[in-house]
Amino acid sequence: MFLERISLISSILAIAFATPKISGSIPIWHLPCGELDLRAVPLKNLEEEMKTSLENLRLQHQLTMNDYLIRDYEYLYERVRIGVDDHQYIPNWVPGKKDVNLVRKLVDASTPMIVNYFPKLHMDLQKFAVAFEELVEDEPNSQIRQALKATQSYLTMMLCEVESNIISLPTIRLPTRVERSIMSHTERNPVDETRRLIRDWGVVLKYRDYLHAWRHVFNY
Repeated sequence: MFLERISLISSILAIAFATPKISGSIPIWHLPCGELDLRAVPLKNLEEEMKTSLENLRLQHQLTMNDYLIRDYEYLYERVRIGVDDHQYIPNWVPGKKDVNLVRKLVDASTPMIVNYFPKLHMDLQKFAVAFEELVEDEPNSQIRQALKATQSYLTMMLCEVESNIISLPTIRLPTRVERSIMSHTERNPVDETRRLIRDWGVVLKYRDYLHAWRHVFNY
């Protein structure tokens, strides 16, 4: 089956760049495609649809990776140093080394095997979305905040691409929605600026490593 999409990509950008009050709004990652009408319709060739889905995701990943790289986060967070004892301030539910290693196992895997991983990718991206929402909300520096908002936007587009492809394929299903409550009060409210920066830079580094792992899978 293939996917009918009704609306424009600009609607996704509008949602991603909006900054609603966190407490009462619908999370962006619960409706990553906005009000797009996502409907699965019968397909003629499952194998071809899988290849198309993988290529679509590969292209979206390339855009997401390129945008991340031009933000130059190493420069923006250059004053932040993460010591051995500081990792406790980085949320451990944000995908990390274990998840990166699982992704790297997909290098040279068959198309069906990679496609079967889409629900896990969807879940991981939702978790990153939770974290980046808080990072954007807390960041007082306008330059860093704009970079984070751009990354948040491309993350949302990536999540939309994954979600639409999952819906289009009969062999996989959407995972559950991640709630904001996965991020604790303590994680949302670091005791000082130093710990907030450690938290934020740690999340950004995890996202960098996760994107790089998928780049190896897509091999571009």
